[in-house]
Amino acid sequence: MVSGFGGCDFIASMIKHQNGRGLKVTNSISGLFSSQTLKLIASASIFWLAFVVLPSFPKVRKILSAPLVVDEQNARGELCYVLAGGGALLERLDAAADLVQIGRVSRILLMQDNKLGQYSFKANSSWTRTQWATDYLVWRGISTDRISWIQQTDGLFGTLSEARAVAKNFPKNVKTLVVVSSAPHMRRALLAFKRSLPADVNVVPYAATSFETSYEIFFPIWIEYLKLLVYSIVA
Repeated sequence: MVSGFGGCDFIASMIKHQNGRGLKVTNSISGLFSSQTLKLIASASIFWLAFVVLPSFPKVRKILSAPLVVDEQNARGELCYVLAGGGALLERLDAAADLVQIGRVSRILLMQDNKLGQYSFKANSSWTRTQWATDYLVWRGISTDRISWIQQTDGLFGTLSEARAVAKNFPKNVKTLVVVSSAPHMRRALLAFKRSLPADVNVVPYAATSFETSYEIFFPIWIEYLKLLVYSIVA
């Protein structure tokens, strides 16, 4: 046990020793990295936190995506068009089926996709995506006479190509079209259809789900903003 002035001297020497070690470690780190390198590391860390870590939280993503989402939950019209969407298609078909079932729209319009999809054991053959979509809507209680298809078209801009194809095949007696897509896709879809369809056609956006429950919630947000910018120029 150390006591008295001798103890104080011992403690002081220990602190001095530890401070000396800390100074040596700091000097070693400073020797390994220049001040410019340390600034770059700090900047990269801040960038990573701001653009990778924070946007991984759903609440933050909702705030960042808010300008992309435009939605009229009371949407109604004579016809609704369901945008193609890969894995997001089912949530969009669900929304369209709901609109028909509650009497908001009379018919559903989709674009044909004749690429072969999964094998159907019911039909003992591989089905096209068109067949699978029809079968799914029928399962949701929609009769086939309420489902219409337009011919598949290819283009550099998928959503814009769909909008232009719809415009070419648009029924003359329809004055209001409900466009169904996923929440973060809605503003770009609305822009494409408004600029493609005649001015006297009312285009109403209808998000298939909320942003938080969307299939596309973790899709890159910056890509959607970039696409929106491009569409504002080329559409």
